[in-house]
Amino acid sequence: MCCYIARVTRTAIPPKTTAEMPAPADSRRRRVFAWVLLATSLSTFAAASATNTETDTDAAQPTQTVSATDIPARSSTSAPGPAQVPPAPSMLGDNRILPQAAPMPPSVYLTTPDFDWMTPAAAHESPDEPPWVLPPSAIPSYIPTRPGALPVRDRGYLDAPGEVANLSAEEIETNSGKLHADLDWNYCGPRIGGAPPDSLGVAADSDTDKVTDLEAGGLRYRRQADIIEAVGGVTVERGAQRVEADNLIYDRSRATVVSPTGSYIQYPGIRLVGDAVEANLDMEQARVDTPRFRLSGAINARGTADTAYVASREQTAYDDILYTTCPPGSNAWSIRANRLKLDQYAGIGIARDARLRIRGVPVLYSPYLQFPIDDRRRSGFLAPSFGSSSENGIELETPYYWNIAPEMDATFYPRLMSDRGFLLGGEFRYITRADNGEMRAEFLPRDRLYNDGDSARWAINATEEGTWFKRLRTTLDFSAVSDNQYLEDLGGNIDVTSSRFLQQRGTARYSGRGWSVGAELQRYQTVDDSLNERNDPYARLPRINFSLNSRQLLPQQAPGLTGALQADYNFFDHEVLVDGQRFTLLPTLSWPLRQSFGHLIPSARFYLASYDLADTDEGDATDPGYAIPSADIDGKLIFERPANWFGDTAVQTLEPRLYYLYTNYEDQSDIPDFDSSELDFSFSNLFRNNRFTGSDRIGDANQVTAALTSRMLHSASGEELWRISFGQIFYFADRRVQLDGPTETDRRSPYTGEISARFFNDWTGRVSFEWDEDGETNEDAWRRRTLRLDYRPPDRRMFSVAYRADFDAAEANQYEDTDTSFRLPIGDSGQVELVGRWLYSMRYNETMDSFAGIEFGKCCWRMRLLGRHFKNRPDDAPTTSVMLQIELAGLGALGDPIGEFLEEELYGY
Repeated sequence: MCCYIARVTRTAIPPKTTAEMPAPADSRRRRVFAWVLLATSLSTFAAASATNTETDTDAAQPTQTVSATDIPARSSTSAPGPAQVPPAPSMLGDNRILPQAAPMPPSVYLTTPDFDWMTPAAAHESPDEPPWVLPPSAIPSYIPTRPGALPVRDRGYLDAPGEVANLSAEEIETNSGKLHADLDWNYCGPRIGGAPPDSLGVAADSDTDKVTDLEAGGLRYRRQADIIEAVGGVTVERGAQRVEADNLIYDRSRATVVSPTGSYIQYPGIRLVGDAVEANLDMEQARVDTPRFRLSGAINARGTADTAYVASREQTAYDDILYTTCPPGSNAWSIRANRLKLDQYAGIGIARDARLRIRGVPVLYSPYLQFPIDDRRRSGFLAPSFGSSSENGIELETPYYWNIAPEMDATFYPRLMSDRGFLLGGEFRYITRADNGEMRAEFLPRDRLYNDGDSARWAINATEEGTWFKRLRTTLDFSAVSDNQYLEDLGGNIDVTSSRFLQQRGTARYSGRGWSVGAELQRYQTVDDSLNERNDPYARLPRINFSLNSRQLLPQQAPGLTGALQADYNFFDHEVLVDGQRFTLLPTLSWPLRQSFGHLIPSARFYLASYDLADTDEGDATDPGYAIPSADIDGKLIFERPANWFGDTAVQTLEPRLYYLYTNYEDQSDIPDFDSSELDFSFSNLFRNNRFTGSDRIGDANQVTAALTSRMLHSASGEELWRISFGQIFYFADRRVQLDGPTETDRRSPYTGEISARFFNDWTGRVSFEWDEDGETNEDAWRRRTLRLDYRPPDRRMFSVAYRADFDAAEANQYEDTDTSFRLPIGDSGQVELVGRWLYSMRYNETMDSFAGIEFGKCCWRMRLLGRHFKNRPDDAPTTSVMLQIELAGLGALGDPIGEFLEEELYGY
C-alpha cells in the first residue's frame, strides 16, 4: 500500500492592529462594498458546487489518503473578529517562481509509462484553487554551496598511510558541497577490498520504503489528476531515494517526480546536481539534464555530463561526459566520452568515443574503452606497457586478461620488440579447495638477434601447492628455457637474470601423528655457459624420506628423554659423473634440561649410510658406507641486571654458552659428493653438529665452542635495543674429513660475531664479522664481514648503506661490494619522490647494478620514470634501459611495472 505524507511549513503572521485598519468609508462606498460582497458570495457558492461535482466524479478512482493538516479545509462561515489578512498572491501561478516545465524527450532508460502529463497543458488543467502559501520572504530557497577551502585527504588510493596534502589550487565547482557533503575523499578510484557493508545504503523492500515524504514551502494538490505541485525548498524522500528542487511536480499514481530546474537527486552510492529531472520512485530510475555527479562507496569518482540516466541503484549512463576519479578541485586526468555506462553491479565502465585527457590535453583516443570501477576481476585488455632497452630496442606489451571462472583466470601478453621480433606469452592461474597453481609460457618464433635469426626461443614455468585429505601436501616448481641466454636476453629483473640453475622439482609428503613420509623428484637446468658440465648439480630421481618426530621415550614421571629418527633414500643421476643410490639412517637421543636461567642439553646420534654406485672409476668401491657415532652437550646460563637506556628502564643480560661436540673419524674419501658442501663460518653455525650440509660427508670433531652474548631489553615492551655476540671454536684434534683440500690443523677458529642495535627510533645497524688473529694482512685477517646501516622513519623515507665482503669462499665466489639505496619524498605533500640504488663491486671496480627514478603524483594519479644500468657478470657488456609508468586510479597503469620492480630491489619499499 503506497502511502503519502505531505508537510507544509508555515510561519505565524501576527494580525494587523486597529491602527493599521483603513478609515471608515462614506455611505456610497458602503453600498458599493455591499454589492461587491454579494457578487463574491455568489461566485464562491458556484465554485463550491463545481468542486462537489468534481469530487463525485473522482469517487470511483482509488482512494489516496492526504493528511487533513496538509490541505486546509474551506469554511462556509466567517469567523468573527477584526478584518482578515488578504490572501497571499499565488506563487504557483507566477512563472518567475514556478516556470512551466518544458517538454523533455522521452527517456530510453526509464521503463515508466509515457510522460505526456508533463506538458504545460496538463500541468494546469485542474480548476482547483491553490492553498494558502507563505509569502516569498518566508520560503526557504535552494542555496548553492559557496566554494570553500581546499579539500584535504588522509590517504590516497595510490599512496601509503601518513600522507596529508592539499590536492590542488583549482577552483571547486559551484554546489560541490551538495555533492560531497558527509562523504570523505580519503582514496581515489576503486576502494581496495570493495565497498564497506553499509556504504551503498541498499535497504530491503519494506513498508517503510513505500512511504513518500514531501516537504515544501507551498503546494497545490490537483485532486482529479492526483498530482501535487510544490514550490520552495522542496524535498521528496522514499526509502534511500531523495529529490530536492526549487519546485517540482509529483504524480502520485505513477510515483513520478518532475522538476524543470535546480534539482538534486540522491540514490545509494550516487548523487547528482543538475537542471531538469524526471524520476520514477517505484522503479528507482531517473533522468537529469546537465548534471554534476558523485559516486561513492565502492568507488570515489565524479564528473559532469549533458544528460545522466539512472537505470537502477548500481547502473547509470551518461551522454557527453567528463569522468575522473580525482578529488574536487583537481582534473589531473579525465575521460571525455560521447557515451559512458557505469555498472557498479558488474564493476565496469564502458565508454564510447573516449578521449583520455591529462591536464585537459587529449593524449589517447579509443572508440571503445572498458575499465574497472572496483577491484573485481573481469575479462578485457589491460593497460599496455612500453619501454626501451639497448638489448631489445623499443618494447610494447598489450596484455589481455581472461576471467574464465571465479577459481581460474588467464592472461595473454603479446610483446613486440623492435630489434628481436614478436613474442607471445601467457599465464594461467587456478585455485581449488585443495590446491592452487600457476603456469607461464613464452614463445618467440624467430629472434633476429640470436643464432642468425633462425631459432625459436621459449620458456616455461609452473608452480603448485596443495593439501589433500588434510595430511597429504604437494608442491611443484618447474622451470625450463630453450637456451642458456634466454633469461639474460629476455628476463625482466636481476633475480631472474642472475640465476645459474633452473629448478625442476616436485614433492609429495604425507604427515601422520608424529611421523611423516615424503617423495621428491628434482633436477636442474644449467643456464650459465661459464660453468663446466662437471659442475652441474645432481638430479634426485627419486628421493624418499621418512621422519619420526622427536617424542618422549620414558614415562611422564621420568626425566624427559626424547628420541627421533630420519631415514632417507636417494637415487642420484648425472650426465658425466658417478651415479648411484644412497640410503641413510639417523637415530637421535637427547635429554633437554631447561630452566629460566639457562639450559643443559646432552645429545647423541648415530650416522649410518650405504651406497650402491655406478660408472665409477676403475678400482673405486661400488658399495661404500659408514657408521659414525656422535655426541654433544650444550650448556647456557642467563644473567640479568636492571639497567638504564637513555632514561628508559631496561634489563641487560649476559649469556655465556659452551658447546662440546665429538664425532668419530671415518675415512669417506671413496664416497662421491652428491649433495654436500661446507657451511659458511658464522656465529649461528658455531653450534652445528656437522660442518657439512647433506649426508655425503660427516665431519670428524673433537671441539668446544665458547660464546658470549649480551642484550639490552626494554623493560616495558621487551623490545631488543641492542645485542652483541661473539665466539670461537677450540679444536682438540685435526679435521681430516674434507671435501677438497688438506687436513685442517689449526687449534682454534677465527673469531666470529654479530652486533645489532636500534639507534633512537628510526636508525638500525648490523655488523657481522670473521676475524683471524693469525692473518698476515688485513684481507687475511678480516675474511668475511658485513656492515649495514638503515634509516626508516614512518614517513616512507628510506636510506640504506651496506658493505659486504667474503674472501673465505672459493676464488670464483669471492666478492667485495658496496650497496647504497634510498627513497626520498620531497616536500611536505610527498607528491614527488626520488628512488635509487647503486651496487658497486670493489673487487672488480665495476658498477654491477644501478638505477635511479622519480615518482610524481597525487591521490588519483602517479607517474614513475626510472633508468637502469645492469651487468650480469663482471666481464659481460652492460645493458641500459628506461622504464616509464603512469598509474591512473580507477583506470589502470600504463607502462612498465616499476612498482613491482622497486619492491623486489629495495628492501622494505
